[in-house]
Amino acid sequence: MSILFRIALPADDTPAPVAVITARQLAALRRYLRAEGDHMGLALIEPDEVIGDSFEARVCPLALAAVTGVFDHDPAVISVVEEAQFRGRRISIHHCASTAEITMRVALTSDCGLELDLAYGNAYALLEALGMATDSVGEIPLEQVRNRLADPDTPARAAERGVDHYLPRIERLLASATESGDARLAWT
Repeated sequence: MSILFRIALPADDTPAPVAVITARQLAALRRYLRAEGDHMGLALIEPDEVIGDSFEARVCPLALAAVTGVFDHDPAVISVVEEAQFRGRRISIHHCASTAEITMRVALTSDCGLELDLAYGNAYALLEALGMATDSVGEIPLEQVRNRLADPDTPARAAERGVDHYLPRIERLLASATESGDARLAWT
């Protein structure tokens, strides 16, 4: 099990658009993302061996019309992809085994993938080093996290717990926040 550290925005608190897609459309999307990724030298989608019932894909480097063309410009898909690109997020694909429905929505992870997905022990140690409660779910305003990172005692506490190498990654994650006023560091 792990805890994901990410940037949470006010838009995450509102319902995001969802599109229902077919298995053929999903297969066409995978082919398109693989081909575009190869062409651009980027990994837009993981190899098939890794893809299970749920996965995420990058769409920000791609043209909206090109991605949604795979779906015959379905308005629901346009809403999802447009929102993902606007927020700088990935799209999330989920296949529900019980209903056989395949849905696409805006993912909680950023397009550039700066989030930290840490095992419980490392996540709790990082939270302790930052002087925060070791809860498996929480959030804190970015300014407070920046202040804690600026505290000269933080690197020493992190080194004692063996998580000092995560501090630069947290700093990069915080720097990626475009809406720093209402953005929060969240972990789940």
